[in-house]
Amino acid sequence: MQNRTPLYAILLLIVSAFLWQSCQKAPEPLPVTVLHWNDFHAQNQPFETYIDSQRVRVGGAAYLATLLDSLRLHYPRSLTFHAGDEFTGTPISAITKGQSQIEILNYLKPDAYTPGNHEFDHGWISLKERYSGANFPVLCCNVFDSLTGQTITEPAMIFERAGVKIGVIGSTIQYLSSYVLSDALPGLRIEDPAPIINKWLDEVEEITDIQIALTHHGVNLDKHLAESCPRLDLIVGGHKHARLFEPLVESGVPILQAGAKGQYLGLFRAEVDTVNDRIVAYTGQLIPVYSDSLQPREDIAVLIEEQESQVAEGLDRPIGVLLDPWERNWDGESNVGSWTADAITRITGKDIAFINSGGLRKNVPEGTVTERDMWELHPFGNRLMTFNMSGLELKRAVSHQAREMRDINQISGLRYRARKNSGELLEITVGGMRVESEKMYTVVANEYITSHPQKYFGFELVDRPITDTGWLDRDLAMKAFLMEGRVSSQTDGRIVLVD
Repeated sequence: MQNRTPLYAILLLIVSAFLWQSCQKAPEPLPVTVLHWNDFHAQNQPFETYIDSQRVRVGGAAYLATLLDSLRLHYPRSLTFHAGDEFTGTPISAITKGQSQIEILNYLKPDAYTPGNHEFDHGWISLKERYSGANFPVLCCNVFDSLTGQTITEPAMIFERAGVKIGVIGSTIQYLSSYVLSDALPGLRIEDPAPIINKWLDEVEEITDIQIALTHHGVNLDKHLAESCPRLDLIVGGHKHARLFEPLVESGVPILQAGAKGQYLGLFRAEVDTVNDRIVAYTGQLIPVYSDSLQPREDIAVLIEEQESQVAEGLDRPIGVLLDPWERNWDGESNVGSWTADAITRITGKDIAFINSGGLRKNVPEGTVTERDMWELHPFGNRLMTFNMSGLELKRAVSHQAREMRDINQISGLRYRARKNSGELLEITVGGMRVESEKMYTVVANEYITSHPQKYFGFELVDRPITDTGWLDRDLAMKAFLMEGRVSSQTDGRIVLVD
């Protein structure tokens, strides 16, 4: 007779095994903290702004460092990320071609940094030299050397923080060529980052717990990236200066961005399930960098003082008095844009001047104006170029601007009224006279516009000579201000956009 285990005994074993397994405690999620900032634009010194309707003093690299150090001490498992555009915005960065900022970042020591479009303002050759002196990781997966096919920096890194393995991949905006001068990217190829990031995820998902994209795209393109790469656990971004006071979620992926100029430091805290490789809980916030409530970190303060001392004598020289504050406007006429464009036509003697609104980088308060103010207003030092344009082309260009409503051209010599979105021209004059389609007009524009005519005019300029006037926009504006001494400027209705 065979021995048989009773059915109730088998059931008892199964139930016991189930109860034993269910009693085993699942591993606790592990904490990971991300500290982040972006679009610092060489704002090494504190500045005044408004937060919650209160005028406050914020930012400055030495003060940002103090806050960063205190948070790193409080969150020892933290990672620190910089999402690009460290260069361009103040004279020291322009004069040193970004070297001043690399020196400061060497003290701040981000765990990873991805280049923004303004890092390429002085050209890739110059940037490559700057990066050779960086003692922090520069990550970018979608900019390639055209000859070798290799990325110009490391594309990604894997970090470990207290048992959590974190993959980080960097990428910059795929439309980089639209944001820099045409000769700034010799021998480079820029690709859509989404397919590259997906390929990278295929490789590292098995060896990391979470994956982070460190980007300089802007919020809208980061949302598109989240849709295209939903396996990402987090996107830390920059470019559009968005203040995301809490994470923006797209396709289940949190997106972070921390304003600009070091006004805020981002703090993102996550709980990571290392069994199922995912973030199970998180919070995110922006912490204001209140300079008056922080002590500057001494080593960085000394470095900045040394840097500034090399350029301060000339830059702090007064050049005149501004009677009305200059306020920029990317969507229509601005008094600073009109004054600058008028100065260009007056000094060059051309019929019309165009300046892209994005080339004017600072609001200037009324009062004494120094050379430093003009450097900060015109940080790019773009050359002024001259060419001819027919009346018909002029109408097309103005219609294109009204239709696109993107980084609108500030103008002189020209007045127009047009419908938004449709671009229908209702009125257009040059020098007070109706524009004649067959007539040729002399035009001056900065080299950024002539490098991107499709963006600003809606057509190319390949069929005509374009001549350098010998002026930089900043130098001409400075000369005009010195000549006037006391400057009053108002908008006068030269650009009218109606529904």
